[in-house]
Amino acid sequence: MAFNGKNKIKSSISLAFERSKYKDYMVKNKDKSIKDFNIGEFAHYGRIDHKMQVVYNDNKFLKRIPTSNGNFISALDFVADAFQAMQLKFDQARSQGLIPSNDKYLSKIVPKKGYENPIALYEEYLGRMLTNYNNIFLENYNVKNFDDYYRFFLDYSEKMGYNYPMTFTGFQRSKHSNVFTTGLSISIADLDCDDDQSKEKYFIDSPVFGFYKNVCLNHGFLVSENTPWILTADLISPSLSIYTNFYNLSSKNSIFLKYFNFCSDVDIDLLINNLLIYYRLYYNNNKYYNDITLCNNNNIKVNRVYLKPINLSEIQNKYTQDHIIEMYVRIRNIEEYSYYSEDKIKEIIKKSKFLEKTLDSSRSIGYIKDEFRKIHKFRHGNLNYINNKIKERRTNDISST
Repeated sequence: MAFNGKNKIKSSISLAFERSKYKDYMVKNKDKSIKDFNIGEFAHYGRIDHKMQVVYNDNKFLKRIPTSNGNFISALDFVADAFQAMQLKFDQARSQGLIPSNDKYLSKIVPKKGYENPIALYEEYLGRMLTNYNNIFLENYNVKNFDDYYRFFLDYSEKMGYNYPMTFTGFQRSKHSNVFTTGLSISIADLDCDDDQSKEKYFIDSPVFGFYKNVCLNHGFLVSENTPWILTADLISPSLSIYTNFYNLSSKNSIFLKYFNFCSDVDIDLLINNLLIYYRLYYNNNKYYNDITLCNNNNIKVNRVYLKPINLSEIQNKYTQDHIIEMYVRIRNIEEYSYYSEDKIKEIIKKSKFLEKTLDSSRSIGYIKDEFRKIHKFRHGNLNYINNKIKERRTNDISST
């Protein structure tokens, strides 16, 4: 079967038809080694833990794997061990003549991409968002100081909506992040994910594809349905336990506890620090603005108003956890499709400020995290959401007959 799907196809109908051919084939020929990482919670695999908390790995417990050009990629230590055991399996099969030696990607599996630092990716992404904030959005606002810059940022967040999150938590669970930030995934090809022809030519039609899937399964890896050159560690696979046990990891829970941190723990610091950086840039490019007023004699008076330069100690004293909580909660709600009502948001803000004053900031942030974590099962796009939509459709179909 020829798969011709590519994003450059101009007709949306033709593209949908081509994509459906590939999807239909993969579904009909799916086995235990293949997983669709584009549906529901699987789209956030490794970025959400077993308690539905958004997490990240911060360069911890990584192990390097050599590439073909003398460089290295990284993955979590047990993932690297499992992958290198796979490489040995391929080398043995090739030397014994069990697989051909001229397959471009599957005669010898070589890593092309591994761990990416999620904080670095977030700051690069947020930099683009704040550059647009400075250069485009604020054209219609009078910014006199950092207080204004900070206050208008909530307007900007509302304007951008849930598709363009501003917090690290929102970013890590969005389409702007990816599975490589987990340290659980390794790519063995540098192909374009939108090119179905390459998937067919180099993987699906390869005489080694069946062997490849079997070796992945037996070493605790899942093969991505849409990008079959990306391998992701299956944290509940008995085959993977051979490698996790070496590091005294007895369960999926223990893996998340050891290797991952909560994104919410660094949300506010990352956001406020980047706002300060980009306010400096805004100040350097907009040290003053012209305040134009119409006088009684119909003359125009122009006053040059200078922005207040940044005072770090003053800002650090003012922008404490308590001061930032309200904006943080409101932005988090935007990122959750504005699930909570205004009354509920005010309640969360009030209680989180109380916890910050009477206990500490970690308890306050923990409370906010839990409030948004518990609505995850109702969130747009997850498996519960999809199942409910299917049930509604079936109910409507039955009632209309």
